Amino acid sequence: MVIESGASDSTKVKIAYINRGLAYFATNDLGKAISDFNTAIALAPQDADAYEARAIAFASERDYERAIADYRKAINIDPLATRAYNNLANIYEAEGDFDGAITNYNRALEISPNEPRLYFNRGNAFKALGRRKDAISDYNRTIALDGKFLSAYIARGNARAAAGDVQSAEADFDHVLEVDPMNNAAIADKLTLERARGALLQSPSSSIVTTSK
Repeated sequence: MVIESGASDSTKVKIAYINRGLAYFATNDLGKAISDFNTAIALAPQDADAYEARAIAFASERDYERAIADYRKAINIDPLATRAYNNLANIYEAEGDFDGAITNYNRALEISPNEPRLYFNRGNAFKALGRRKDAISDYNRTIALDGKFLSAYIARGNARAAAGDVQSAEADFDHVLEVDPMNNAAIADKLTLERARGALLQSPSSSIVTTSK
């Protein structure tokens, strides 16, 4: 291996430490992973990938302060680091700072406007803030870019159900079940929807949109 050989090419050695760190991370050996990422950063302090890799390890330990610092360092080095903006937004979302998350998803989308995962993630942040129309718009864009993104159909179905559009919500869950009949999330959400519809149909004041079933 490059590390054991004592190779003099610092770029190759740096890459080797990052790759070995990622291998340690994959086996949940976070101490060794972070140690290797530290070495990679020492060898190449202007390498954005090394900071991103270490940030992922810190985030997995819920050490969000150090993860955020590393993602910001990566972004300072590479202002077009879409993944760093996305992962930074994910941390803000995990901490309940949905506005901060949306700001970073927005920046990621400015760089990579055709990445469906970014719209999905931002849609989830919008949904958490109760901004259902914005959430549904982002799920629509996710699906337009990747029609096989089943989680986006489920999320859109839940957002539509919360907005009172049962018919469209049911269509989303049905689509998922046509593709994946054993999708537990879609099964559970459709059952919840059917129970809620049954209860609402008994209420004369309900304005919910229903199907004829």
